[in-house]
Amino acid sequence: MGAAIAWQLALRLDPHDEPVVLLEKQELAAGSSGRSGAILRQQYSDRVLAAMARDSLRVYTGFERATGRYIGFVRMGVLTLAGPVQREEQELLRRNVAMQQELGIEVELLDAEGIQRVSPGIAVREGTLAAFEPSGGGVDPLRCVEAFAALARENGAATRVGVRVESIAIENGRVRGVQTDDGFIEAEEVVVAAGAWSRALLERAGIALPLRAVRPEQYFKQMLEGPITPEDLRARDEVEARFAWTKPQLPTPSHPVLLDLESNFYTRCQPHEGRTRVGRMDYSEDAEIADPDMLDENVSEKYVEWARERLEERIPAYRAKKDAGTAVGLYTLTPDAQALIGPRREAAGLWVVAGFSGHGFKLAPSVGEGVAQMVCGQPVSAFDPEFFDPHRFDGKSGAAWGRAFGL
Repeated sequence: MGAAIAWQLALRLDPHDEPVVLLEKQELAAGSSGRSGAILRQQYSDRVLAAMARDSLRVYTGFERATGRYIGFVRMGVLTLAGPVQREEQELLRRNVAMQQELGIEVELLDAEGIQRVSPGIAVREGTLAAFEPSGGGVDPLRCVEAFAALARENGAATRVGVRVESIAIENGRVRGVQTDDGFIEAEEVVVAAGAWSRALLERAGIALPLRAVRPEQYFKQMLEGPITPEDLRARDEVEARFAWTKPQLPTPSHPVLLDLESNFYTRCQPHEGRTRVGRMDYSEDAEIADPDMLDENVSEKYVEWARERLEERIPAYRAKKDAGTAVGLYTLTPDAQALIGPRREAAGLWVVAGFSGHGFKLAPSVGEGVAQMVCGQPVSAFDPEFFDPHRFDGKSGAAWGRAFGL
């Protein structure tokens, strides 16, 4: 989010009169972003989110062609699946697909036969229903964040990596700047997009927000590869003909991204790593962490067994593939699983962009554009600011916390 916002701000501001500085205490994508599955789906129940995901997917899809910067974009399709007895979930998919089609999103409902047609290796029972987005897919999260930051620099922004923000300076109700471990930086506007570190940083400024961080466990298997299609070759040739670099010869995924509501897991082929990721669809069992700097990187054998079993039941061909490691993600949650985006009344010039609850990567281009519009005093067209109002939980200390993945 920080890199996307810096890019969009740099496009709008004069680098001499209104310089943009992106501060990162470790390295780009060192937090939630680099741990993300970077799945690009448009399967949402809220029109605001579905429209943002649609617009953001268009940016990701055309990014390499438009900028000449490689982000590992792969169009493999996204399949959101509900089992035969999941009547409520199937009705949700029907409503979502109708709404998404109204928004111009390419999506269709598939029965069991249709599911096996788009992904022959998936085992489903009669009566299963799925929403299929053929244009969805994923990116390499690290290369993507680096590309956003590079575009920010090309347009006059500075990226200061290895500089830690220690506190936000506020005087007489207005932001004055930030204190870092490398000195004080004056600033009239400060955007806090620090993921799991946002809560503590804002608390030091006297601002309490309902943000919690959890550590979702992740499991990987060697990727199932599919044949290289003529479309893949044409896309590669087009990019190489236009730019002076060669697109890496990545393996081709054999199946779509799968969001499995029946078995409560998702899986995504990651060609940039040659392996397939498996994670839970919700975070009801994910451990809460008090200090993200002390993140436990260990993954339990219980989770590994659970994830392996779910993957192999749904896509039996994975039984022949070897384990390919584990990892721990980092989600920053809000009570309603939607982000807090916008200005805080406690301090003029202070903006919050945090709490994406595990489903933010796909929205980053829209968030970057919308926040830049806000900061620059322009009409906000990239999203509905009211939907993400950062004050919506004020005075609601007893707000119920959901534990469901944002769909």
